[in-house]
Amino acid sequence: MRYNRIVFLLIIIISNSYSNNLENFYKLLEQNSVLRLSISIIQEQFEKKDKSFGDFFILGSNKYFYDSSELKISVNHNDIVTKNYINRQIIYNDLDNGQLNLFDILSGNKNHIKLMDNKGEGNRYNFHIPSIGYKGYFLFEPTSGALRLISLDNEYKHSVSININEIELLDVYNPIIEKEDFEVIDLRG
Repeated sequence: MRYNRIVFLLIIIISNSYSNNLENFYKLLEQNSVLRLSISIIQEQFEKKDKSFGDFFILGSNKYFYDSSELKISVNHNDIVTKNYINRQIIYNDLDNGQLNLFDILSGNKNHIKLMDNKGEGNRYNFHIPSIGYKGYFLFEPTSGALRLISLDNEYKHSVSININEIELLDVYNPIIEKEDFEVIDLRG
């Protein structure tokens, strides 16, 4: 079963020679399967550098789940639940449709991104996000066409890199955030 999903993933990534790598990635997101990305996130601001590792699951349109040793983040359209293992808190909140967050870009939301004129050549696709003053790029593996990096930065020495270490198609994934003995904070309006 796992072999079939890997073959299907490779077919999608390398098929359709008239499409570019970025278009193929967006087509992959339209499949009915769950897409699991093993990622590492590096954030730098001024002299401070933070790094985290986890699995990012794209469950559908505007539905995704991030799972790491420190955080679990579940987004279902406008609802977000964050479980913070360090603070031992679970926070319920509403998302503002007008705002962009890092996981929106990774999950294929193009509403805030302005792609530069790359003409589908090469393995790097530049973009900028005018609403928050960031520029960045998608970087794809030259031979397989698989997404490997999303990088963002601004003029204020703030940068974010999302390294995609592995991509896997799953038949199903049902994330659960258990309450255990965490403090629950509800910020929904």
